[in-house]
Amino acid sequence: MIAKLLARVSPLPKKFWFVLAIGLLAQLTLIWLGTASGDPLGDVRYIYDAWVSNMLQGHSLLGIRDPWVYPYIAQVPLWIAHWIYPPDYMTGWLVLVVNLNMLLLAYVLGWGKRMDRAKAAWFFIACVFLIGPVAIGRLEVFSLALTVFAAVSFLEKRESTSMQLFNAATWIKVSPMAGLFSGFIVSENRKRFVLHMLIGTAAILGIGLLLGGNMNMFSFITMQSGRGIQVESTIAIFWLIQILLGIPGSKIYYDNEIVTFQITGFGVTEVASIMTLVQFGALAITIFLGFRAMRAGADRNTAFAWIFLTATLDLLVFNKVGSPQYELWVVGAAIFGILAKTANWKLVVWITVITSGLSWLIFPIFYGDLLASNPLGVSLLVLRNLGVIVILVYANMQLTKLGAKRVKA
Repeated sequence: MIAKLLARVSPLPKKFWFVLAIGLLAQLTLIWLGTASGDPLGDVRYIYDAWVSNMLQGHSLLGIRDPWVYPYIAQVPLWIAHWIYPPDYMTGWLVLVVNLNMLLLAYVLGWGKRMDRAKAAWFFIACVFLIGPVAIGRLEVFSLALTVFAAVSFLEKRESTSMQLFNAATWIKVSPMAGLFSGFIVSENRKRFVLHMLIGTAAILGIGLLLGGNMNMFSFITMQSGRGIQVESTIAIFWLIQILLGIPGSKIYYDNEIVTFQITGFGVTEVASIMTLVQFGALAITIFLGFRAMRAGADRNTAFAWIFLTATLDLLVFNKVGSPQYELWVVGAAIFGILAKTANWKLVVWITVITSGLSWLIFPIFYGDLLASNPLGVSLLVLRNLGVIVILVYANMQLTKLGAKRVKA
């Protein structure tokens, strides 16, 4: 058996093993740096572990019988991490994440048979490393992995599998919903697409009900509604600039009720109250531009890439909630464009690399400066947010151009 295994492994290209080796080294380095100031792996150490411990003791069943900020499917990786190594939750988590990311890289490269996709693999490694330890210490790790698996499946003409993966990822974090919008718009059989989505969603809800679920299965929606504007959200840029300019009234404060740092200042409450509507409006424009592009005869993969990126950024830029790991949302959408060899995609790639690096500088390196409203910390966050906004504007321009083209006779 060992001889057969070695025979199958040995023909794999050296470049394949080199990519995997660098991917592993990058993650091990992040683990080593995970004890940095600000404890970027703190959510795993203190929050995720506590959630699982409470459920083991029968105190709650989060997202099913008890309210939770995430859909209940997000419990799955939490439990797997516990089962991998019950004595130490952090060890189980890191083993799970590292192996998942290695599997993702191997899958993208077709287990050594698709080395033409190496650029996407290098981009993934670079961005995860540049975002910092937080990139392996949050639930976004799993929604990103499912997103990349879905992207590869779509490009390999396995649309149903792709959309079910996007659907499952959406039940962990909201950003993969952009993939569902994109898939519906470019689908050649939208009735079948909707049917598959209904079946997948019904299965997820059905399992939740069998586990004793109630209306708390949807608590992740209502628990976000009363929030203000989080300091790291993109929309906070207006008040951050006021802080930089020394304009009175705008400041960063800690909200004890929801345990996070938010922005206060002129118009914050009013803006926070309408951001969900603004987000829906932005998504509606993207969907319109997407349908327009398809009617103009745009290539399916090209249209999917720009719709996916634009919708992802709609969900990010017009979100009153923000965290350093949200940069992984952009990474997932950008990877699809690289895999699809989308034209005019270089600007997206380079700005995403830059904003990824800025994310690590913001948290945890200069996070204290940010919370103290020091110019350096605030400036870094403003630059990162401006970069994300530039990508959104550029994506809208490219999607609009697709709709302006006509199929040549």
